[in-house]
Amino acid sequence: MRFTSACVLCCYKTLTALIAPLGMAYLIHKKRRDPPYGKRKWELLGYQKVSFHRTIWFHTVSVGEVIAARPVIEGFVQRHPNFKVVVTTTTTTGANEARKIIGITHLFCPLDSPCALRRFFKAIKPTHLFIMETELWPNLLDKARKERVKVTIFNARMPEKTCLKYEKHLNLVRDLISDNLTFVIAQTDEDKDRFIRIGVEPYKIKVANSLKYDLSPDEEKFKLARKLKEHLNLYPVMGAISTHDGEEEEIIETFFTVKKEFPNLRLVLVPRHQSGTQRACKFLDEIKENYSRRSFCHKNLDDLQGSVLIGDTFGEIEFYLGLCDFVFMGGSFVDVGGHNPLESAYFSLPILTGPFYYNFAEQYEKLIEVQGAFLAGDNMRLYTLIKMFLNDPDLILNAGMQALDVQQQGKGAVQKTLDFIEEIIS
Repeated sequence: MRFTSACVLCCYKTLTALIAPLGMAYLIHKKRRDPPYGKRKWELLGYQKVSFHRTIWFHTVSVGEVIAARPVIEGFVQRHPNFKVVVTTTTTTGANEARKIIGITHLFCPLDSPCALRRFFKAIKPTHLFIMETELWPNLLDKARKERVKVTIFNARMPEKTCLKYEKHLNLVRDLISDNLTFVIAQTDEDKDRFIRIGVEPYKIKVANSLKYDLSPDEEKFKLARKLKEHLNLYPVMGAISTHDGEEEEIIETFFTVKKEFPNLRLVLVPRHQSGTQRACKFLDEIKENYSRRSFCHKNLDDLQGSVLIGDTFGEIEFYLGLCDFVFMGGSFVDVGGHNPLESAYFSLPILTGPFYYNFAEQYEKLIEVQGAFLAGDNMRLYTLIKMFLNDPDLILNAGMQALDVQQQGKGAVQKTLDFIEEIIS
């Protein structure tokens, strides 16, 4: 390791060791309205009640990553029932999803602090670490190297924007990140090329496509919602899925503007976080519009009021999609990077997105190219696209079929990833 890199890492270790308790306090406060950490908050500092030997460690972050990684983890457990498998998440919603995986132990991932990581590694003693997508933390990778743990990034992606930032500090990135990676299972050839640009040796990189094409959604929930939609004559319905801070108000305003011309239009709004639900309710109260919250409705929605349904329940995304005719994917009007459009595509729903979709650039670009998805650069363009759909039901049908084709053509990543993992642990 270069002298400059060693100095930077030393400073980083000192800083993260000092601020880790503050980081834990911040996360506890942030999650106070979501499922809270509760007594398990100490896991963020590496304090574990378990003691394992020679574990296989899969690290994901939040609920979306867990859902995508779940088929790989389940497939690995089936192939190796005698291995001790630990799955870590950072968020509490991710934890709820991870606990559904049979045959694993869920723990919260420690913060990237040397003290927390030392406790964690001592408790679980991993031999292999498989990190989902892009969680590349210097202390974690350094500790893994010192403990001789093989580190693999799977479903790995490297946006051009991130790659350019890394290239500005290439020697540092090589020393702290690239040289500590044993293998990379990339989503695309473009991702592979970008990992090579930041110093990962080409022979360490395989390409398996994105796991998020290989969906296994709950079709029964979707079908139930479709029956209710028909029974209650809910048409047309616009969805706004996984919205973030600042998007709820914009979507609601645009919706009611369009509704002046299309009085039967309804909105299913599903915020990403509970704070988004509170903002949406407050805004609707302020403009004096009736709405319903899924958590207060009868399961069959026969007491539905107003033209807006707020999806404030967990684990019902397929139900909400089943009520929709087309959807806007959130996190794309604000600089979050967008959310996975492929679940909507799986159910043949046309997709609208804002300009910030770089987290799923490959998928959105394919969808936009075949007109399975449409780009709204601002509120005015979103208004125009919504009207375009409402004036042309055939367009909704055709765009939905194009979206489904893109999703189906991308399948196969789970099997490829499992085969590559098998090579790695051998």
